[in-house]
Amino acid sequence: MRTAAQQPAAATTMLQTRPSLRTGVHDFRKLWETLEHDIVLLISDPVNEKTANEVWLRPEEFYQQVYRLCASHCTNVPSLEERGIHYKAELSDKRQGYVLYYSIKQLFEHHLRERVLPNVRTFDEELLYQYNEMWKKYSLGIIVIDKWCGYVNRDLLTKQNSVKGSGIQEHYTIKELGLVCWKEQLYMKIKKQLIPALLQQITRDRNGERIDHGLLEGILGSLVQLGLGPPLEKKDTQFYEEQFEAAFIEETDRYYSAEVTRILQEDTLPMYMMRIEKRLEQEQKRVGTCLHRSTEEPLMKILVKVMIENKQETLLSECTQWFDNDMVEEQKRLYRLLSRSENGLEPLRKIVEDRIDTDGKREIEKIKNDALREPNLFVETLLQVHQKYETMVNQIFLKDQQFVNALEKGCRRFINRNALSPNAGARSAELLAKYCHSLLKLSSMTAKNLNEQDLDIRISQVLIIFKLLEDKDVFQKFYSSHFSRRLIQHQYSTDMETNMISKLKEVCGYEYTYKLQRMFTDMDVSADLNKLFQKYLASKGKEGAGPDFTAQVLTSGSWPLNSLKSTFILPREVESRQQMFEEFYKAEHNGRKLSWLSHQLTSYGVLKTCYSLPQKRTYELLVNTYQMGILLLFNETATDVISSQMIQDSLQLPEKEYAFTLSTLTKNKILISSEAPDDEDKGMTYSINFEFKSPHRKVPLHTVAPKDALEDPTMKLVNSDRRHAIQAAIVRTMKARRQIGHSNLILEVLRQLKSNFKPTVQDIKKNIDHLIEKEYMERAEDVSSATYNYVA
Repeated sequence: MRTAAQQPAAATTMLQTRPSLRTGVHDFRKLWETLEHDIVLLISDPVNEKTANEVWLRPEEFYQQVYRLCASHCTNVPSLEERGIHYKAELSDKRQGYVLYYSIKQLFEHHLRERVLPNVRTFDEELLYQYNEMWKKYSLGIIVIDKWCGYVNRDLLTKQNSVKGSGIQEHYTIKELGLVCWKEQLYMKIKKQLIPALLQQITRDRNGERIDHGLLEGILGSLVQLGLGPPLEKKDTQFYEEQFEAAFIEETDRYYSAEVTRILQEDTLPMYMMRIEKRLEQEQKRVGTCLHRSTEEPLMKILVKVMIENKQETLLSECTQWFDNDMVEEQKRLYRLLSRSENGLEPLRKIVEDRIDTDGKREIEKIKNDALREPNLFVETLLQVHQKYETMVNQIFLKDQQFVNALEKGCRRFINRNALSPNAGARSAELLAKYCHSLLKLSSMTAKNLNEQDLDIRISQVLIIFKLLEDKDVFQKFYSSHFSRRLIQHQYSTDMETNMISKLKEVCGYEYTYKLQRMFTDMDVSADLNKLFQKYLASKGKEGAGPDFTAQVLTSGSWPLNSLKSTFILPREVESRQQMFEEFYKAEHNGRKLSWLSHQLTSYGVLKTCYSLPQKRTYELLVNTYQMGILLLFNETATDVISSQMIQDSLQLPEKEYAFTLSTLTKNKILISSEAPDDEDKGMTYSINFEFKSPHRKVPLHTVAPKDALEDPTMKLVNSDRRHAIQAAIVRTMKARRQIGHSNLILEVLRQLKSNFKPTVQDIKKNIDHLIEKEYMERAEDVSSATYNYVA
């Protein structure tokens, strides 16, 4: 917004020299006649040749005239009553300055009333041009007069401060006085014609007609100028807002309400959005070209209300179709428009969140029959849906935090509640842990097909899904189980496992990964122990007297292994080595007790076939302890056939594992079973298959796991740990609060446990009742609402 035309630089330079004081007696009226002539020239046309010759070239004379009228002894001074002013007696010695001030005021008023006003008695555009032309001349003139009358401004201000309460009205500077006179004598008398003419020009501009933006800028600038000055407590733009802005906003509302209705009837919704977006840009540009900058906020507010907020339902009516058909430009434009409204994005955010949830559940429904067998398929499906909508959030919604949150909430919903896990996310957590196992186990096909960089990318992607899991404790149990197998079977990469654990630690903290890190430590300690054991055997002279034997010493409580005793009898060759290791360990660590877990399926050995084969080839059979026990029985028989009864009598295999272990050996054609006369397996006999063939020298048998014969205890452990975690949270809260209401206790427990899992309110209530029975807490009897007290 440009202000009124500025005074030429030469005038400012000339004012730097102050005239010398002159003594003597002067005729006030004669001095005023000369000054009056100069003032009229300045406010009539300050830049024409006559004014330049008669006024601009002698600013010192103008200043001297002002000084003499104010400060020197003058005769023939008009009375203040003559100027229409009443004053108290104590102002008589200051009379000349006031007479000059009110003389200038009368001159301004007379000039505007008699010379300017008659020339602007027109209408429409002509009125605007005449008003603007007169304003440019007048505003420049009063600026120059104000500077050259600096003595009057200073003198009156001093006198005004010294005679407060004298009854004299507040005085303005000469510039402010000129603005007040213009407002009262001219603007207020033509505003009813001026403001509609201004609005008419803006309407023409909106309709595409060419108008003079500089004309509007000058006139509206005059309204801002007329609002400057006292009273100081008002806004500088208050007059501009009251006189023009209010009417402008009202006209804008009317104009665009009609246009919006017409566009929606004539064009499609995408075209409507394009047109209103262009309109918003035009209006914003108009603020910069002719309106005051303070108008931008109320203007944009009414435009957003009329074009967007009032039509929000219509704007959102086709967004689902745009998502389905990948209409990117329409989606971007919808986002840009709704983002202009204060809460305009919330409905769109909700639509996006629901769409992510629906789309994710639909994709899982397609693969639910294969997902349990193929964890990779399940996790990759989750990642594909997440990646699809993450791209949408980044490219269309420009990473707006509202839509980042919508992505997180939508993915969290379908990951934790889907066709595989309708009520909770335990199945998702289990499959994610299995997917991690396939990535990190060195012998898996997935790990073999990935280089280290690709593997690191996959692990980072796993963390995306992991962060969204509600049942992180379920993931922890399954991950620990698979991790223990990788460690014991030496199917792991230290770097990748460490990387995975560090990422889990970043998300869930030190306590979450403590046992995993402890398992790593046990492997390092076991490696050192086995080296010492070999030295121990060498010192006893028994280093080569039996099979190679390696023991993994695992910390009790850190490993997810069942420590229950078994009836299984170790093969004689292995048992002797086991006894020797126990003697060695007790000597190294006095007071520690070893509980052997050789019956676990994670224990394994390597047997080399030494019998003659037609192809003269030997194999290394990788077997678990039960398989090893059965195969070693053939070394103790004179024939190559053993009965099932002999197997049971010699090994005392548990009932569940017995049939499964034999089936793995027969299905892999290591042993040949005889035909049984009935369904009793114990009546069958087994012999070595000397015709066994395999393309690989190493034949893994120990990795085969039973599908139905063995029950996975992981979820039982999870439920047990959850029960203990809920009770611990309740006790911690009660101990800290001593007394707490039922609802607050529920909320506090949920807050403490939300990082690992989300317990149900019913589960929390059950554990509260359990702790009351155990007398850890009690119900308060002297309180009307449900409240609990801590029992120390």
